[in-house]
Amino acid sequence: MSRRAEGGLRFHDLRHSYASWLITSGVPVPDVQMVMGHERPTTTLAICTHVQGGSQERVLGALAAFSLPEKG
Repeated sequence: MSRRAEGGLRFHDLRHSYASWLITSGVPVPDVQMVMGHERPTTTLAICTHVQGGSQERVLGALAAFSLPEKG
């Protein structure tokens, strides 16, 4: 049974927000996994993270910054 605080907020909503905040702040997923008590990092990524604003821009920026080494 899921208990909701006044306004509809559940304890797990706070856990999910906390995990998302840690990951978007640059904390490595294995560290967040440990704090959250998950057996696998995939659980942490699949259940306890949410798409953050600007994610498309970060991906495009990473791709734009990628370069292959020049042949020597």
